[in-house]
Amino acid sequence: MPDEDLAREVQELRKALEELRESFAVVSQMAQAYLRLINIYAQYGGLRIDLVVPEVRSDPIAREIVRILFDLKRANVSQIARELKGRRGKASRNTVRAKLRELVELGIVIEVPGERGKVYALSREVVKKWLEMIGMPIRLDHTNDY
Repeated sequence: MPDEDLAREVQELRKALEELRESFAVVSQMAQAYLRLINIYAQYGGLRIDLVVPEVRSDPIAREIVRILFDLKRANVSQIARELKGRRGKASRNTVRAKLRELVELGIVIEVPGERGKVYALSREVVKKWLEMIGMPIRLDHTNDY
């Protein structure tokens, strides 16, 4: 009888120890991600989209369109133009359309069929790079957002 109690207690302790190890692994991963973010801030002065998508570094309109798509996830030309106008003070749908074509050709943005025509979203590759850079352990195959 006492041997059974001892064996049960050892099993419970093993289980508790394993749960602590799993919790420590998560906390360790979060600490590494935090340190990575601190390093990026120290090195670049902030988290900027052009760190992940250097192709938009010299194009302020394309860079802002990418930011808009990060915020909205999916949007049509009119929605992007409206948001761009709110952020920059001016925007034309023709300019937005042209920039979106460039971004699609670069593989940064994809066209997605929408309820009322084409909508645009960031490519999974761009979102994946961003999540890797900031250290977020999110697997995109489990989400339909991107």
